[in-house]
Amino acid sequence: MTLFLASVRDAGEAAMAMNAGADIIDLKDPQRGALGALDRKTIEACVRSVAGRAPASATIGDLPLDGETIRDAVLATAALGVDYVKLGLFPGGDARACLRLLEAERSRVGLILVLFADAQPDFDAVREAARIGARGVMLDTAGKTGGSLLDHLSLDTLARFVDATKAEGLIVGLAGSLKANHVPKLLALAPDLLGFRSALCRGGARTQSLDPVACAAIRALIPRTPPVLPKGDLADFAPQALC
Repeated sequence: MTLFLASVRDAGEAAMAMNAGADIIDLKDPQRGALGALDRKTIEACVRSVAGRAPASATIGDLPLDGETIRDAVLATAALGVDYVKLGLFPGGDARACLRLLEAERSRVGLILVLFADAQPDFDAVREAARIGARGVMLDTAGKTGGSLLDHLSLDTLARFVDATKAEGLIVGLAGSLKANHVPKLLALAPDLLGFRSALCRGGARTQSLDPVACAAIRALIPRTPPVLPKGDLADFAPQALC
């Protein structure tokens, strides 16, 4: 079963995505980068809007990989009531040192590492994610004007990534300027999540507001399997996921 993750930028969009049937509400500011962070009050308002009807994730921003900066941002975001916190492994800094610090927080944070097809780390980040007790890994794109995930990686490469991530007991998600025509190909790989922003927005532009018709169109392409996903139990619907 593959779940539909919708990225939203405010409480109104969160409500719209919920109404469209999104399985996971992902909170981020598309005007502030690939994983731009929303401010505290907006995240809290989104969490109230979702009201426990689905898991909520939030990004910490396109931050340099400085250990204490990253740890503080992850913990501060987790404290706002989201179920998962997304950390992007951007180039530069010391990613491994950041992850070592976060290992001690594994019981307090549902951590999702975001890897970038166009800026991959120089170590086995999937294995490292499993070692530190992260909940899952998403593969995305850092540059939002350089094409989609499938412009950077072949389906065979993505299939190997999905299989390797599941083999480590992690939730695995795919995102990165995905379009409607990508969905059937990616569903065949059986990822746990497919994440969208641009394809849900007016004119396909990620910085524009969500379009309910576009949201419904993506929802229709991803089969739904009852029961409805309860808050905080993503792993129950991904048999290989690390609880």
